[in-house]
Amino acid sequence: MQQKKSPKFLNKLFDLLESEQYRFLRWSDDGKSFEVSDIKKLEKQILKVFYKQKSFASFIRQLNLYGFKRSKIKRNINLFAHRYFIQGDKKQLINIISQNKLKVLEELSNQDNNLKHQIYEAEHQQLTETLKDLQIQQKQIQMKFNEQIHLQMQLKLRIIQMMNQINTHDITINIKAQHSYQLLCKVMQLIPNNEQHKEELAIIRSICKVFNEFHLESISSYLGSPNDRLTPLPFYLQDSSVSLEFGNKLGQNQFYELLQNQATKIFQPSQVKQQFMI
Repeated sequence: MQQKKSPKFLNKLFDLLESEQYRFLRWSDDGKSFEVSDIKKLEKQILKVFYKQKSFASFIRQLNLYGFKRSKIKRNINLFAHRYFIQGDKKQLINIISQNKLKVLEELSNQDNNLKHQIYEAEHQQLTETLKDLQIQQKQIQMKFNEQIHLQMQLKLRIIQMMNQINTHDITINIKAQHSYQLLCKVMQLIPNNEQHKEELAIIRSICKVFNEFHLESISSYLGSPNDRLTPLPFYLQDSSVSLEFGNKLGQNQFYELLQNQATKIFQPSQVKQQFMI
């Protein structure tokens, strides 16, 4: 970092005052200002020799440039003062800045402020655009979320419809099977139980056995179903006295045993031929 230097003009003037060689150029009593009591001597012995200036007016302009204040205590005595131009304190001279430099510093300060303002405006604009983008993304995500919710609701409704269709289909099959069973029972009652109709009775019992095995498979599917409400009980168990509390009192093997006994009582598939014709 470059060290700050005091102005040469003021530095030389300060040395002349400190030397006390000239009576017409000296410090005031309080040391906070200096006096010029003879303008002509100042021009000849000081300005022309050390500053290459010819007039006292140019000397005054130079002092004004550094911010000195001029006043008169008497008719021929001019007093010049600056808060940093103090007797015995030469270090303070570095704090004295010319008006030209002040203007430059002010311009730099203004430029710096303008630059800061431009940077702030650019950052603000960028943040605004980012916020708008985030809002757009949020709306898109919300729309996709709403679509997913809608699809889930449609899927749930479809599942409910399918469950209802399955339940209705199973109930319809069960009703038809029950009617078929009742019809078979009536037919068996109408056929005489003798040697002449032995073959017909055997065929009907074989059909009942197949029917029984079909419902055993339905019950097996019922036990293995993840949703027991989807598979209703066969009609012959709904009307029977067998108590079926799945998962509470009976195990799966016990259930099959009771089912076989109950079905045997209903259909009585004894002495059935292995092959029959329909």
